[in-house]
Amino acid sequence: MADCKTHQKLKIIVKPVPVSQYHKSKAEFYNQSREPYTQKGAHMDAAQILKLFANEHIPADTEKTATAEHTSEIITMQNVNKSYKMGSGSLHVLKDISLTVEQGEYLAILGPSGSGKSTLMNIIGCMDVLDEGTYNLDGVEIEKAKEKELTNIRNQKIGFIFQKYHLIPTYNVLQNIVMPLLMRGMTLKDARDASMDTIAMLGLAERIDHKPNELSGGQQQRVAIARALVGQPAILLADEPTGALDRNSGKEVLKLFQRLSDMGNTIVMITHDLSVAEHAKRVVRIVDGELCEN
Repeated sequence: MADCKTHQKLKIIVKPVPVSQYHKSKAEFYNQSREPYTQKGAHMDAAQILKLFANEHIPADTEKTATAEHTSEIITMQNVNKSYKMGSGSLHVLKDISLTVEQGEYLAILGPSGSGKSTLMNIIGCMDVLDEGTYNLDGVEIEKAKEKELTNIRNQKIGFIFQKYHLIPTYNVLQNIVMPLLMRGMTLKDARDASMDTIAMLGLAERIDHKPNELSGGQQQRVAIARALVGQPAILLADEPTGALDRNSGKEVLKLFQRLSDMGNTIVMITHDLSVAEHAKRVVRIVDGELCEN
């Protein structure tokens, strides 16, 4: 771990969003689709999916200044433990997990069902909290963060890519991709302008008016990847990204991940499949809640 660290002030300016820029009101944006989705056994509806990307807790038309420690390490976890209550006892799921991920690294976390990899992913993604230990994500001490802060962190620092694409079915490709930017406070026009390079890179320029049900599985996953990328997050967190795809579409997604890695993106991929994990530049295994280098 590097000894020398530099500190600098980061200024985040959030602009107000004119309601007229939305195709629908905010209430309709949240409630237009209540069709449940399934992710790791939990049912997620449209509002819950949007919560992953929401940044509602920073008031519009205000400025916020944060202090961050900038090192080459995007993720540093030390002695992380997590347990869940099971009847009168408890289940120790993560056991003294220590993990470092460097900026620009492409890491796969490989483990079978029940190994604790989903719990580890949820903690890395700030969707669950650790019981013991420390977790630093891009200069932020996550174990000390409140829920409002975690909401902002999920929106600004993490690009989520799930096995199930979690696209809003009544929204077209463009609307799905720019969703994280709208929730940051961008106007629809600014969000569209900011996303066009990403859309073109992923070969979706001719599909921006299509709804998810008009796309193949591989195309839907590319939309999900574009949505994860568009906000320029500190890390891309991918949970079984090829799990719902056929063989050829899965290969295309893995080639895309390699390309994104070559461009300097930090990728953490969770998988049970060794043939998928081997595409990463580094593989660690999780077995019975314990992490070991491959």
